[in-house]
Amino acid sequence: MANLNRYKFTFGKKTLTLTTEHDNLFMEEIAKVATEKYQAIKERMPGADDETIALLLAINSLSTQLSREIEFDDKEQELKDLRNKLVTVKQEQSKIEDSL
Repeated sequence: MANLNRYKFTFGKKTLTLTTEHDNLFMEEIAKVATEKYQAIKERMPGADDETIALLLAINSLSTQLSREIEFDDKEQELKDLRNKLVTVKQEQSKIEDSL
């Protein structure tokens, strides 16, 4: 089992302790981004409670993650297509060289 790290930070008015495989430096960046995103939503929706902000932040994060996964899948398919084209070109080149 991996070494687990306990990291404590505050989200809104609530202090949270996370158990994670990531080191403190990584978690500090996560806490920083979470705080920035929290503040941005809070400014746009000053009447929203912390739970609503947390839900919106989670949904926004999932949306971003899904978009990146789709983009990654598209790039993987593009790479696969390029590899197939390269194999085809090399096979054609070999046929031409063999006929000379």
